[in-house]
Amino acid sequence: MTAPTFYPDVRREVREDLQKRKSFVARHEWTIIGLLALVCFVLGCIGYAQVLEFGSEEGQYTPWDVVYASLQLFIFEAGDATAGWPLYLQVARAMAPMIVLYSAALAVWSKVGEQVSLYTLLLYKRRFVVVCGVGETGFRIAKDYCFNSDKRVVVVDLDPQNALAAELAGYGAIVVCGNAMDPLVLMRAQVAYAKEVFLCTSDDKVNIAIAKTAERITRSLKTREVSQMERIAAKREKGIGDEPPSISLRCFICVDTPDIFEVFQKHSFFETNSTRFSILLFNRRETMARNIFRVCAPDLYHRPHSQDDPRMHVLIIGFEALARELILQIALTAHYTDFRKPQITVLCRGQREESTDRFLYRFPHLREVVDIDFLFEDPLTLHEDKWYAMQTESAFQVCYVAMQNDVEGILSARRLNRLRRLMGRPPLNFVVCLNQQNTLAEIIDDDFLPIEPDKRALPDHEPIEYFETLDYTLSIDVVVNDELDVMARALHYAYLRAQSVRGESDNASVAPWSELPPHKKKANQNAASHMDVKLRLCNCTALSRHAADPDTEFPPSNEMLEKLAQLEHRRWMADKYLSGYSYGDTRDEDRMLHPDLVPWESLSESDKDKDRENILAIPGLLDSVDQKLCLLRS
Repeated sequence: MTAPTFYPDVRREVREDLQKRKSFVARHEWTIIGLLALVCFVLGCIGYAQVLEFGSEEGQYTPWDVVYASLQLFIFEAGDATAGWPLYLQVARAMAPMIVLYSAALAVWSKVGEQVSLYTLLLYKRRFVVVCGVGETGFRIAKDYCFNSDKRVVVVDLDPQNALAAELAGYGAIVVCGNAMDPLVLMRAQVAYAKEVFLCTSDDKVNIAIAKTAERITRSLKTREVSQMERIAAKREKGIGDEPPSISLRCFICVDTPDIFEVFQKHSFFETNSTRFSILLFNRRETMARNIFRVCAPDLYHRPHSQDDPRMHVLIIGFEALARELILQIALTAHYTDFRKPQITVLCRGQREESTDRFLYRFPHLREVVDIDFLFEDPLTLHEDKWYAMQTESAFQVCYVAMQNDVEGILSARRLNRLRRLMGRPPLNFVVCLNQQNTLAEIIDDDFLPIEPDKRALPDHEPIEYFETLDYTLSIDVVVNDELDVMARALHYAYLRAQSVRGESDNASVAPWSELPPHKKKANQNAASHMDVKLRLCNCTALSRHAADPDTEFPPSNEMLEKLAQLEHRRWMADKYLSGYSYGDTRDEDRMLHPDLVPWESLSESDKDKDRENILAIPGLLDSVDQKLCLLRS
């Protein structure tokens, strides 16, 4: 799992440019038709003025006859005898009725074209996607499918004047205007036959309601249709582990509200997984936080190897949903071989006090994992003396700015960095996480450079990086073909093989991936997201199996194996604590008690061996996803 480098995709830009050029005709089609009609009329007038005879005597033609004759060209009323007519009149005579026929066909198609396009989707069963809600999220996902997938795209939106939906139509998407909560609208969109449906309206509760409606619609599928799709999937797709390829409608629900996400991820409806319908909760903020840590993880700026090194201390500015997810990611992944808890300082406005209390109440064991402090000050007006004292008491290794307002976030980072420079303090790396939720996003994003994996190249005078959260996160590769999820599945199937060797089958985790409850899947994802940290601690990275770099031994020594095993135990404890578990003499999943929530020294040797086996299994896990271990390039 290598950290991606976000350089512009040249091929994608070329495709977008070509698509925009093609859509120019579609956007100005009626203007072009009007101009052609005008040209035909003018040519007709000039031609008839030449061939008709004019005079004052009765029976001869007048200028008004020229105009009338030119109009008759459009209704097939031109004369049959055309000998002696000039070429341009002949052209006008042929082209005028064609313009009328084309305009009539275009008008009819504007009424029935959507229905015909939707009906033809029946020929593309499980080869098209439906996006409900064309906001910033839905637009980016639909656009990515339009340019980087062979699947057709159907978008459903309530607003007939939605400019983003109109833009997607120009890219080839089928736009259905209506309320996605209405079963008839979803049936028009042929949602039962789609491969994926993305529910991205601005209301989490509406997204869940649409999912329930979509699930009911899939029940109407006939057994014959399901069997047919199974045969097609068996030819086109490959299963994961021992599971056959999935032919169900995969429903991705965007749920950002933490309370709603926590309630519904354990609801029985969200464990639905059949040959007709499967459901996946998609928390944008959590996915963004994980993606930020793939390219801007704290240990990329400072990596403590022993207690002689400064402890990891992270400053977070803001306390919106993304900031809270960043705190949790630090708690889950910021574990290093100095075996100390990371320190977090949160700088946010005073009106956030109630939110911080509720956050700590939701995660009562958070302080078991990290040392966290809150400072209720406005970063735009923070006094210079206070800022100097904060840096002097305990230096920060990295600062994540995650404010709701992008402009305020940018200004906060620049102001604090400027003060830091004037005070003569050491460089502090800032990562500004842009929300990209307003009309200024496309303008202010233009000046920001791509994220570089090598943080040593950042300038000392302004070590600020700008992470465009939506652009880097809302894509097919991240949301649908999630590399982290692939590694999580590989971890789970390795666990199943190990449990089979030991003869243990009474554990709730001994089940196929598709049958795992959401919190078990998340535990595997958390383990996968820490793998890069372990590799970097050993000066290693994962590359494609076909890369020219030579393989390297992992772990490099028995001493490092022991450290990584201890580190894995601390990471596992952090995951359990944040999930709500506590220590108990006997394991009790219902009461969330676990006997292994103890320091490494208190574990039995057999339990320590499990952690050691997890470390030794890493090369094989990477090999299963076509990767290999290599030394980091200096």
